[in-house]
Amino acid sequence: MNFKKKAFLAGLFTIAASSVAYAAYKPTHHVEIDYYSDASKTVYVGHVMKSCNGRIKSYGKVTKFASEEFRVPCKRNGDL
Repeated sequence: MNFKKKAFLAGLFTIAASSVAYAAYKPTHHVEIDYYSDASKTVYVGHVMKSCNGRIKSYGKVTKFASEEFRVPCKRNGDL
């Protein structure tokens, strides 16, 4: 196999691998989660928002006492 064919195949492999990696990472839903201090969920301590464009914003504290407050499917272009 000559150099041009090898370079072409390597380029195709790189494009395919990066497409798969992007597809695996791209979120399918916009999700917002509230966190509480204990199991009674009366004292709010934090919030996490995972958006369709892949950004994650968090405020306050993340605990094991969580409640998913909002979940909306993402559109193909990464918007709500």
